Amino acid sequence: MVVLLAGTLVALARPVAADQYTDQISADQHQKQSIDQQIANLKAEIANAKDQEAKLQSVIAGLDAQISTTEGQIGAAKAQLAVIESNLAAAQAQLDEAKAQLAAEKRQLAKQIVVIYEMQQQSTPINNLLASGSFNSFWADVINGRRISDQELATVDEIHHQQDVIQSDVDAITAQRQQQQAMLGQLAAEQQQLDSQRAVQQAALAFLAYIQAQDQAREQQMQAAAAALDSQIAQLQQEEQLALAAGGGDGRFVWPDSGPISQGFGCTPFAFEPYDPSCPSKHFHSGIDIAGACGNSIYAADSGIAYIEPYQSYGYGNYIIMVHGNGWETLYGHMSGFAVGSGQTVHRGQQIGWEGSTGNSTGCHLHFGVNHNNQWVNPLAYLP
Repeated sequence: MVVLLAGTLVALARPVAADQYTDQISADQHQKQSIDQQIANLKAEIANAKDQEAKLQSVIAGLDAQISTTEGQIGAAKAQLAVIESNLAAAQAQLDEAKAQLAAEKRQLAKQIVVIYEMQQQSTPINNLLASGSFNSFWADVINGRRISDQELATVDEIHHQQDVIQSDVDAITAQRQQQQAMLGQLAAEQQQLDSQRAVQQAALAFLAYIQAQDQAREQQMQAAAAALDSQIAQLQQEEQLALAAGGGDGRFVWPDSGPISQGFGCTPFAFEPYDPSCPSKHFHSGIDIAGACGNSIYAADSGIAYIEPYQSYGYGNYIIMVHGNGWETLYGHMSGFAVGSGQTVHRGQQIGWEGSTGNSTGCHLHFGVNHNNQWVNPLAYLP
């Protein structure tokens, strides 16, 4: 319900008319259904996110297995490359040794050739024959000279052959090293690609976890809102039963206070009354003021449920709103105190408080208002 106080629209938070309980409960239930649907949608999104999370984790586990396998292959390839490097170093050492030996043999052969040449220059075959003392000795010297040359040449040829064999081994091992290095490069590229794929999947998993956390937080908020609506619906249903049990609501009221009427219902020239542009004076008085004595007893104009409203220093001060049913409510303003509790069932003519001058008031009086289906009406039309 909404009232005009000191030129401002003010919502009365607690009571609703008895015939409006059903509408309010229906509206709350509709809102609850909407929230329940949102909760169901969020649960479905969370379940889907968990399913996607499981799939991503499976993909990441597969990538981890591939990465582990590739790392093992890289380790084995590096170990094999180390063996190849060792073999290559050994073969290269053998090749260097063979080259050195060949060079030495060639130098030795050259020396022998020089000696033989010099001997040939210093003597003739006849002189050698005469100097040897016998033909057999002469022939033995010739044969030995040739044998030495042939042996050295054979040694050089053998070393050449060994060098060629070792060079072939070095070339083969070098080719193996190149192949192994190429394989290592390929494995490293594969590992880099797998690491990149894993990083992408891990980022997707992290984002999915963020979305899931957001959905879970929203679900908790919705659950809290649903619980609050359930509580509100239960309270409205209880209040509806209390209002029905209280009776009243036929639009006939008794006087709530004794005393003259100091201000009537409707448009008023008083500037402190609520603003209403439809009035010539632009101000409207939503009830009647009964000017009794301070401390006069105030009575319920009809049976219903009493609700004590928060104090308003700018408006009605201490005031009570009573719900009577069938869309009828009454308001009792500027009271000095209360004789009933909020939410209490009150019968027609039962004392509910005392007259005062709280809130926006110039003296002790009771502001008495009658509201029917959210419209202020003239109380005098419903009083005896």
